[in-house]
Amino acid sequence: MAKPDLDHVAAAATPALRSEVETLRGAVNFMDALAQGGFSAISAVAQLALAQLETPDGYRHLDNLVYALCVIRDKADDIQNCINCEAEQVGCNYVDDAQRRRWAAQRAHREQETAHPRPLTTRSDATLGAHATGD
Repeated sequence: MAKPDLDHVAAAATPALRSEVETLRGAVNFMDALAQGGFSAISAVAQLALAQLETPDGYRHLDNLVYALCVIRDKADDIQNCINCEAEQVGCNYVDDAQRRRWAAQRAHREQETAHPRPLTTRSDATLGAHATGD
């Protein structure tokens, strides 16, 4: 895709705005490089793992596939973290408000459980209670 011609916009922008645009462009460029490199590596490892499964010998070495899956997971987590960090630095990171509300609710639940723990009830306790009351 061709780079848009924004010279006329840049000429009219204030120095502060031009600086912010350049900062954002740099961040987007860096995130694109991270994504391309990281996702290419993930794709390559996945292709090798899939090719390994197409041979009988691949099933004799399932540990190699486990390691490949761990590499894929770790690389995905690393790239996600790097891209998020870069976005945070320019104030453009995605925030999932619903997820934040779930985290807050979970934290409140834990705090409530810690402050007021419920007594454990076992099946035998419930059965004994029913027999004791004649139910």
